[in-house]
Amino acid sequence: MTWGGDFPPIDGDLVSIPKGLNLLVDVDSTPILSAVVVEGALIFPPSPNPNHLRTFDAHYVMVRGGTFEAGTEAYPYTSKLLITMHSNRSSPELPIFGNKVIAMYNGVLDLHGVPRTPTWTELDITADIGSKTLTLIRDVDWQVGESIVIAPSGYFNTEAEERVIVAVDRTNPSKPVITIDKPLENKHFAGIQYFDDAKLDWIEMRAEVGLLSRNIMYRGDPETSAKNEYGAQIMVHSNGMETLTARIEYVHFFNVGQSFQLGRYPIHFHLIGAVHNSYIKGNTIQQSFNRACTIHGVHYLRITQNVAYNVKGHNFFIEDAAETKNFLENNLAILTRRSWSLLNSD
Repeated sequence: MTWGGDFPPIDGDLVSIPKGLNLLVDVDSTPILSAVVVEGALIFPPSPNPNHLRTFDAHYVMVRGGTFEAGTEAYPYTSKLLITMHSNRSSPELPIFGNKVIAMYNGVLDLHGVPRTPTWTELDITADIGSKTLTLIRDVDWQVGESIVIAPSGYFNTEAEERVIVAVDRTNPSKPVITIDKPLENKHFAGIQYFDDAKLDWIEMRAEVGLLSRNIMYRGDPETSAKNEYGAQIMVHSNGMETLTARIEYVHFFNVGQSFQLGRYPIHFHLIGAVHNSYIKGNTIQQSFNRACTIHGVHYLRITQNVAYNVKGHNFFIEDAAETKNFLENNLAILTRRSWSLLNSD
């Protein structure tokens, strides 16, 4: 980090970034910090090497009127960034925000991974049991080594299948053929069913395919999160309308959400009012123990092109029905699981 001539922080230290100071995280890895309080700016500059990995570990990040920035709208974060949050159910909690959290109270949160087009699409033809190829209905920018999930088309949501891309054939650019690492265990239907001879009465049904990989990952620690169903969260809250901006796009959320606790969701906009400048776009929310995106007491928030996979409870949730003028479009949810610890509808 840009630490001057002083000793850099070590495991368990609390880092305070005062107003007027910009702190660059330009080291390959940080110690596990107890807390980071951001009143100035905490900035993650990308490496020129797109395969370079930078890691950041903390128990709490509190943004109080400052800026937390990994990429911007104009200049996304172009290398790889892994943000890991620590803590457990017995750890001390910040009032309102809890723990294992990026807590936004006023200020700006910018998380911008490399844009992906599209974040999900559909099968062009049916993929049968045992197949290792998927023909898609449109061109994609997906790459070898990236993870995808194929939606079920039968009676059971557990027929969703996660695979890794091993080859992409773009001989027909509008109908790419993806080769996957393991044969499919279930049939995934794609086609049009006609119900009359004139073919005027029909329905189009196609299994969706979602891209899981992103170059920025935000996660709960792998040692305890899944075992305890207690993952990381981002909570966005302020003292009034338009007093904060949170722009979160093309980020992979993994091992997130905290089961058995209301208000502890992977991405949670909480009692702010109008948020014209904020959005949640193109992200993956995978293996969440408590919903995916929750809108509570906010207006004008945009939630678009996100993929939620293996989530407990509601995926894209509007909490009080008093929220207005929010825009949700083109989001995909696969393998939604029941939660016995939230509302009856979850």
